[in-house]
Amino acid sequence: MGISVQVLQANHGDCILVTHESLNGVWNLLIDGGNAATFQFGQRGRYSGALRCVLDELKEKGQKIDLAILTHIDDDHIGGLLRAFETPGYLSEMVSSIWFNSSRFITDYFNVAEISDNDIHLRDDSPLTSVRQGKNLETLLNEISCARQPVVMASQKIIKGPFTFTILSPDEDKLRKLLHKWPDDPEPTTTSGHSTDYDLSLDDILADDIFENDPSDYNGSSIAFILEAEGKRMLFLGDAHDKIIVRSLRALGHSETRKLPLDFVKISHHGSQYNTSSEFLSLINTHRFIISTNGAMHGLPNKRTIARILASGSGNICFNYSEIISPLLHEHETETYSSRLVALDGKIRL
Repeated sequence: MGISVQVLQANHGDCILVTHESLNGVWNLLIDGGNAATFQFGQRGRYSGALRCVLDELKEKGQKIDLAILTHIDDDHIGGLLRAFETPGYLSEMVSSIWFNSSRFITDYFNVAEISDNDIHLRDDSPLTSVRQGKNLETLLNEISCARQPVVMASQKIIKGPFTFTILSPDEDKLRKLLHKWPDDPEPTTTSGHSTDYDLSLDDILADDIFENDPSDYNGSSIAFILEAEGKRMLFLGDAHDKIIVRSLRALGHSETRKLPLDFVKISHHGSQYNTSSEFLSLINTHRFIISTNGAMHGLPNKRTIARILASGSGNICFNYSEIISPLLHEHETETYSSRLVALDGKIRL
């Protein structure tokens, strides 16, 4: 009974399974799917990734995904989900409903012409079929009678199963910025350098710390939300922009003197310094911050983000890859801070 959270090893991406168990049964929420290798990897996909393993476990128990949320279109969030839809016996047969601010939903919302180039296509097993010739994801979702939520936006409060969702991002302005043809790789390298900032000390970082906002429109379109059930409260930020999260939290009445209490927060954009400000941290109260990445892309997490979190209070920072931890601290910082950087070990039980 209760709530459990699995932050899967999704390479440099996000893939999180939240499970609610009660006398009424089990309800599963899947947030993002990591990159394609999170579902399967190796030659011809011969090895199962973390997402496929979890879905296999659910199938063995006779369970399903009651709701899948695709926060935004970056490959490290959508890739694994697409592979799971393309593979017979997985999401096309297991998912009951999905939230995804597709291009079609966005153009409908703004009452403008559809942008067919933004349609998401699935592969099939034929080597003669290109991705663009494959089945459209929207068509597949209709065929399998997967329930859809119209555009998900800030200020909405939605109840699904045992959970209450308070949506913090995106807002209308962020969605409007997607009214154009999307590039094949929407994640700009400018959101974080490929080199790390681990040569800097925590003190040096904080002595000269100026927050700069993430410039990516695609990250800005991330669905981010407060998730509540049974007196527990969690914050899932996808790759959302810090500015809109701060604005949404303040609109809900939270402030430096009326902080939002949380059981944990999944930090935005894999710990990028452009997505977590000291102002945001001053509005929440939690003992656990979660960062999802294997550190393989864009120099993430940034040590500047780690410094801001450590300075904001006494909470621990939890990583789904243990090897991320030791490079983050200099030798003279280890004694003070090493106990606050921890590896996730299995499920988080609330």
